[in-house]
Amino acid sequence: MEKIKVLQLVEGFNFGGAETKLLELVRHLDKGQFETTVIGLGLGGEISDLFLALDCRVLVFKRQRTIDFNLLRRIRRFIRDEGIEIVMSTLFYADIMAALAGHKAGAKGVFCWETISSPKWLSPHRLWAYRYAIRQVDKVISVSNATAQWLIEKRKLAVDKVIVIPYGVDIKRFNPKRKNIHRQDIGCSSEDFIIGQVSRLNEQKGHIYLIDVASKILQQIPKAKFVWIGDGPLRSSLEKQIVSKGLEKHFIFLGFRNDVADILPLFDVFTLPSLYEGLPNVVLEAMACALPVIATPADGTKEAVMNGETGFLVAMKNSQELADRIIECENNAELRRQLGARARKRVEEHFCLEKQIEQFEALYLHYGRKAES
Repeated sequence: MEKIKVLQLVEGFNFGGAETKLLELVRHLDKGQFETTVIGLGLGGEISDLFLALDCRVLVFKRQRTIDFNLLRRIRRFIRDEGIEIVMSTLFYADIMAALAGHKAGAKGVFCWETISSPKWLSPHRLWAYRYAIRQVDKVISVSNATAQWLIEKRKLAVDKVIVIPYGVDIKRFNPKRKNIHRQDIGCSSEDFIIGQVSRLNEQKGHIYLIDVASKILQQIPKAKFVWIGDGPLRSSLEKQIVSKGLEKHFIFLGFRNDVADILPLFDVFTLPSLYEGLPNVVLEAMACALPVIATPADGTKEAVMNGETGFLVAMKNSQELADRIIECENNAELRRQLGARARKRVEEHFCLEKQIEQFEALYLHYGRKAES
């Protein structure tokens, strides 16, 4: 039986949760059943090397203007000429292109992978473009129940068009026992209490709330170190705020790293004070590494973190509550251990990568073999 030809269309290769999850999905799809092509639309390239290293064809069709009909025609031609059977898109612009190109070019199944409940997706010009285009896709795949509800209520999608496939974590790769890197390698000592975060440096991820309360945390935890993995448009601004408060010795910016699985076990707690999410994969990765997670109940986060059982959920924009929970974890090593152990178990039982991959493969097979049944 011939392989099913799959096209993954993505806005670009930024260091973001959606892009890294797409990278992981493509890497783990059964190559005996699927032949995958990834096309990026040129909107970012921080992890382009990781995509180019995949064992599949990776191309860039660069968008030349906001409304680019030549790009749409190019994508349609590629789908038709290559005999693509399944088209899946990740992130807004790719969603529009996939929806308008997919079935018209002969694809059997067209899907959009919705990974975030972003307020900017509800601006009128985006919302109407999305609602017009999305009528032409078969299914919209949500990463969490909260995001699915948002799609139905805010983006006005039909209930039967939305399905949920939660993120999954490679629990063999992300575990608390990895020892390939040491604290001194990231500028910390064995005595430091490491408060870690992995995310893009943008407004959504709430880094400013940690900066606001860092001095209070340091009064109680003098050896606290804030270690941030990731990069983004706010880096310079965040660094200036830290310097202005005289806190530069306590904050470490590691930038983009491809060894997150090695660094996470070095943290004592993991924070993510986001303003909105989908289902943040970094939270699941931290939980898999047996870390207590202190986060806001943004969308799918509250489906992963059980408040008081696997970590703590704190009110959005509430720096003091964030600080209180961090201090509570530092004061009670046994509490940290228990929260982390239960977090690891929850990921093993509900958010494993194998289950996520199986669900995508079943969906692709169902639509890809439709005409044969």
